[in-house]
Amino acid sequence: MKIHLPSYPPGVHRIEETLYSKDLDLDPGTFTGAIRAHLVLDRHDPYLQLKFNLGATVRLECDRCLAPYDFELEVKAPMLYVMGRATAVSPDDPEIVYLPAGAVDLDITTDLREFIMLAVPSRHLCSENCKGLCPSCGADLNEQPCACQPLTSD
Repeated sequence: MKIHLPSYPPGVHRIEETLYSKDLDLDPGTFTGAIRAHLVLDRHDPYLQLKFNLGATVRLECDRCLAPYDFELEVKAPMLYVMGRATAVSPDDPEIVYLPAGAVDLDITTDLREFIMLAVPSRHLCSENCKGLCPSCGADLNEQPCACQPLTSD
């Protein structure tokens, strides 16, 4: 997604976009629907502050019962873009991106993809109460108890 900077004079601007997995080079099997992007651009040259609010539906597989489920993802993150070169006293901050002086387009595709990918939970549970699968017979314990004998520790 590119923001054409001459279209946004100094001041605060709201940008609404609907993106899809292919727009951000995301797996379409995981990111199944539209990605909602609500951006607030606060432009005060040479500074461009961008507040991201992204929403997406992510198709995940439960780590306990292996059932597929949909997870509603919401990401809020700020970024600061600065026109011109970094100075010797510039902080090494991942939330600050330096742009060439006179840049016309701000490509935020990589930033959007990274924010979304980092927001996907590493632990996938269809519910906190998921009972998982029986380790002996593989029955889904969320649907019914299995007929296996309980394991005993002798």
